[in-house]
Amino acid sequence: MGNLPPGGSVRGGHRTCARLLGVFWTYFALLWLVVYCLFPLAWMVSTSLKPTEDTYVIPPLWIPSHPTLNSYRMILGIQNFSRYFFNSSIVSFSTTVLAMVFAGLAGYGFSRFRFRGSRVLMIFTLMTQMFPGILLVIPYFSLMGAAGLLNTYPALVIAYTSFSLPFCTWMLKGFFDSIPAELDEAAMIDGCSRASAFLRVILPLSAPGLVATAIFSFLVAWNEFLFAVVLTSTPSMYLVTVGIASNIGQFRIQWNDLMAASVLATLPTIILYAFLERYLVQGLTAGAVKG
Repeated sequence: MGNLPPGGSVRGGHRTCARLLGVFWTYFALLWLVVYCLFPLAWMVSTSLKPTEDTYVIPPLWIPSHPTLNSYRMILGIQNFSRYFFNSSIVSFSTTVLAMVFAGLAGYGFSRFRFRGSRVLMIFTLMTQMFPGILLVIPYFSLMGAAGLLNTYPALVIAYTSFSLPFCTWMLKGFFDSIPAELDEAAMIDGCSRASAFLRVILPLSAPGLVATAIFSFLVAWNEFLFAVVLTSTPSMYLVTVGIASNIGQFRIQWNDLMAASVLATLPTIILYAFLERYLVQGLTAGAVKG
């Protein structure tokens, strides 16, 4: 203790207290952020399990007095919800596949080839995301009507692919940039063509980035509502978002049924994140590193 400078232990104690206080406030802020994010989901699940008489009780009940699954039975049994679910699955998976194919090729091309105007073209591609969807409704409706595609799967898939393609291209370019170009050259020296090197070497190495981008594309298609309303006209073609909105009546809203349908519509995204969370984190971090 005699070797310590005067006040050294005091300053060390102050630094320790400041560090502990910083950790406390960090975890406190994260706790409130988690509560803020989970509150709508918890309330949605709680309302879906309430009988009708508990839905309008004041003050609201977090825990239903008599939990029931009647709303889930009604949604799955009486209404055409399974058809909505099937339509959303077809459109979302088709959109994801198309977006990944075209964005993968475009991202690889922008990453590996330098040509005049490439940077301007990339910026212009990303700028297309700045246009609000409401501005594109009428042009898309007119275009699909002229092509005879209204109220069909292709109309929705083409529209949703065009929404997710620019951002997917930008993301995949970042992932491909993090992979050394020497790997392409080594593969071509060993006898691979450019396409073969891309498929057999680059794509496997960029798997986490592909997963992260695919999740984004899937969510864009799964959660879209505006164009699903405009481009479909019959209940047999409704997507799950439109099916949920159909529970809103003119004079009354069946909150129990609406929340039950919302819980069911949320399950695919939750399951997707649960199984692919590890690849998603790896992909997002990989895209932030430039080779």
